[in-house]
Amino acid sequence: MKRAILYIPIGIALIATSMSCNDTGKKGSNSAYEEKSASAANQVIEYTNAIVDLSNKNSDYVVRLVKNADRVEEILKGKSNPVFLGSIIKPVMIPTFNHNKISADKPVEALNKEDQAFFKEKVAGFTSSFDKLKATYAKLDDYLKAQDYKDDKGEKGLALADSIRNDAQSFFDQKIVLMKRVNEVADASEVIILKDSPLKDYIIAMKADMQAVRNYINLLEEGGEDFAKVSARAQTAYDALEKDQAAHAAIDQKNAEKESKASSYKSFYDSFHDFLLMAKRITRDAKDKGAITESELESLDNSLDTMIGRYNSFTK
Repeated sequence: MKRAILYIPIGIALIATSMSCNDTGKKGSNSAYEEKSASAANQVIEYTNAIVDLSNKNSDYVVRLVKNADRVEEILKGKSNPVFLGSIIKPVMIPTFNHNKISADKPVEALNKEDQAFFKEKVAGFTSSFDKLKATYAKLDDYLKAQDYKDDKGEKGLALADSIRNDAQSFFDQKIVLMKRVNEVADASEVIILKDSPLKDYIIAMKADMQAVRNYINLLEEGGEDFAKVSARAQTAYDALEKDQAAHAAIDQKNAEKESKASSYKSFYDSFHDFLLMAKRITRDAKDKGAITESELESLDNSLDTMIGRYNSFTK
């Protein structure tokens, strides 16, 4: 499975910036959300945030399951010492407690009827896919603990690892469909919430920067083992990121200070600066080596996650 399938969707609902329109450029069904009250818009945003929280939590866990499955396959195929199978521990999923009345599996009435039906169906399917993955991994975990690979020469273990990857592919395919609509609905509702907000300019800047960073990481991944084919485009994209970071970090802080948000805004752009430093090191090495490694791409993803976390802190 491509790394992008695992990591690109994570946090996508937090970083989409375009206003939702249909193919003709005219307002589509999303215009109804832009005409709702601020109270209804806030309810929609709270609901989409609940989906994002569920999605990110489950996605992170699935990533860890797939990494373990890959490791199992590597060992069973004789690329590593079988004794290491005993060191593969089932990931722990820490339960979270939702003190909000709004939950992802119960679409709010502020959504239109079509979207209520859509989210009810898609969230249920998304959750079912996640549960299926956990059940398949539980079988693999039992297989390893019982050391059944000594009886079947790893045949069942390899099949289970393959099933986990295939199920993860389906899980993330469903997530992309779900998050696409989350983006559209949240963006349309955000028009109402941000209309008269003193923080509007800051939020728009941060969201645009997170999307640009995401696009940049995707471009680097496209280069993969042949960085030369994207080197020129990557440099152009990097220069644009550097320019925007400096410009947006320097936006007048008067309104942010009034809302006690200046320090969290600065924190976001400090993390953006750190991302740029890391990207510069990685791409410099890539020019010498001719490739960018999976671990380097994951480091960039983690740095973007930090930016998203600080954006969330700003908007709380």
